Parts: sequence; structure tokens; C-alpha cells
Amino acid sequence: MYGGWQKGWQRDWQKGIVKRRGLIDIYADILNAIDHGACKTHIVYRANLNFNRCKRYVSDLVKGGLIKVQTNSPSTWVVTNRGHEFLNKHRELRGLLSQ
Repeated sequence: MYGGWQKGWQRDWQKGIVKRRGLIDIYADILNAIDHGACKTHIVYRANLNFNRCKRYVSDLVKGGLIKVQTNSPSTWVVTNRGHEFLNKHRELRGLLSQ
């Protein structure tokens, strides 16, 4: 997560530059928010999203097999093995870019 300067934005305070999160980063933030289980409200707050966008992104992640519903009423989402693989690769790429 980027610390929440504004929703979907990252600010480089030294340079005064504002950057938007990309879709891959948003997916990674959602997966990190879910970790071992979270309801939609927790996902919204932890990943810094609104409910409409969260609904769309969660749907995309379910279709991709990266998350699944663990329990119903209320729905609790969990990250699948494929989702953990995505997060590991995302962290690896972030590490390469920061060097």
C-alpha cells in the first residue's frame, strides 16, 4: 500500500511528483489486504479503494483464480496459491525496479 496520500495516488515528496497506481499494483494491494482472509469492507479500507471499484477488481481476481470465497454471509475472501504466486512475482519485480 502507498500510505494513502489520496485514493489511487502516490506522491514523491522530494520531487513533488504524483503518480497513479497501475492495475497490477492495485491487484497486489488487494491481495495483500486479503492475506489470510478479509471481508469486502476490510479490502476497501486496506487497499484504499471505493466499493464500486473494489467490486470490479475482486470480480477480476476471482475470474483469474487469484482469490476465492472462503465463507458466505458475510463473504470472506482468501488468496489462492495462484494469488500468492502473483504476489511473489510482483514483489520480485518491484525489487528489480528499485535497484
